[in-house]
Amino acid sequence: MTDIHEGAGGACVVVDPGVCRFRTKITAYYKDGNICYEIDSDCPHAKKLTECMPAEVSPFDALRMPFDENVIYKVCGKALAHSACPLPSALIKAAEVAAGFGLRRNVRFEFES
Repeated sequence: MTDIHEGAGGACVVVDPGVCRFRTKITAYYKDGNICYEIDSDCPHAKKLTECMPAEVSPFDALRMPFDENVIYKVCGKALAHSACPLPSALIKAAEVAAGFGLRRNVRFEFES
């Protein structure tokens, strides 16, 4: 795995998606104006993301709105099996932080009774 330095153009996000229990570690780093990803997962669908994802993604493309024009959502739509999977959002948050556009703050979904 590439050596990144948190706070210096890199971000690492560990995703616990819930019931499927396929933990995924996303490493995004900012290199020459683009975002590069490394994805380590037990999920067979998440493993396909590495094959489908461009080698480098412009941070503006990674953060693009609307959703249907966003390269991350397009790639995830082809590779992932469940629309509720949190990986697309995690990939985008990692890119946002790696590019210096966002702060490192945890994101969490919690069900209440």
